[in-house]
Amino acid sequence: MTKRGRLFLMIVISIAILLSAFGLPATANGPQNSGQSNPGGYVKYTLDLLNNTLINGNFVNTGKGMEPWGIAYDPSNGYIYVTNNRYSGTVSVIDGANNTVIATIPVGSGPVGVAYDPSNGYIYVVNLLSGTVSVINGTTVIATIPVGIRPVGVAYDPSNGYIYVTNGYSNTVSVINGANNTVIATIPVGIDPTGVAYDPSNGYIYVANMFSDSVSVINGTTVIATIPVGIGPWGIAYDPSNGYIYVTNYDSNSVSVINGATNTVIANITVGQRPTGVAYDPSNGYIYVANERSGTVSVINGATNTVIANITVGIDPEGVAYDPSNGYIYVTNPGSDTVSIISTSVSTSSTSISSVTTPTTSTPSVVPAWAVVAAVVVVVLIVALLMIKRRKP
Repeated sequence: MTKRGRLFLMIVISIAILLSAFGLPATANGPQNSGQSNPGGYVKYTLDLLNNTLINGNFVNTGKGMEPWGIAYDPSNGYIYVTNNRYSGTVSVIDGANNTVIATIPVGSGPVGVAYDPSNGYIYVVNLLSGTVSVINGTTVIATIPVGIRPVGVAYDPSNGYIYVTNGYSNTVSVINGANNTVIATIPVGIDPTGVAYDPSNGYIYVANMFSDSVSVINGTTVIATIPVGIGPWGIAYDPSNGYIYVTNYDSNSVSVINGATNTVIANITVGQRPTGVAYDPSNGYIYVANERSGTVSVINGATNTVIANITVGIDPEGVAYDPSNGYIYVTNPGSDTVSIISTSVSTSSTSISSVTTPTTSTPSVVPAWAVVAAVVVVVLIVALLMIKRRKP
């Protein structure tokens, strides 16, 4: 290679290293294909949580400072609550009317699961590293409840007013009485319980046991059945249109469909790689599954239990929630620090939002552009001077 060629190569490598150091991508990630003809919907907006910026279409930000994880909708105020799992230990509160963050609430360490309790209007946030549950009233933490070791998932049971919290390292489920926010029971289940959901058709709680490859069925505070499913069950959701429970299997890239009437698996649906979160959309009867490694959301038609669409979202999608006030599906992307907002085929007529940014070919950055440019120029000059000096006899 010539000296000029080596000089050019060194400059390119230096620029790439600098961009990586500043948390910027070496290649641009602009708006992706919106896929508006997709039968399951398309990404209408992307909310960049780092900058609280709403962007048209699907936008991938490679910054990683917050890691949004769990997500839940509160119908009493129309807000969407997003847990930020990384260093911040916070919950971002999104106003569904304009899809912007209106508050950031400090909670415990490593918040993950989140659920709403309509009996008291509180939001329950599971703190993985703290071993606690934060109770939020609106935008204020009013209580902190100790539970088991490394809690993950949380769900509300309207039949008894209890909140069920899965404890991954304790292999138990903590039962919280929402009337006084105290733990009233601890239920042994399978190994590494994660996702949890309530089935109103039979009044049972379903718990996904990741390392047991099973689902525990709880009636009140007693396990009444254990159902074998796929490998590494993670997320779980109930579909009221058919009475089925959908369980994502992280290590077998599938979704197990359980009939709640018999507590047996009636179907296994292949989805993307590393499926995690799952939610039901009553406006179209579809089930939305986040595929972590694929960076997509698989859309399942509950009437046929087949995948009808795959929607590209951000990096490492995790949590999924439906907002009935605007008809959108919200998907958290921990690897992008974003929330993908999906407009479904039924709800594409939702009111548009005026304060939306059209993305350029570069991703948002918390570092000023002039600082990056200046640093690159300095490095290029230094490299050039060193190469010139080496050419002298």
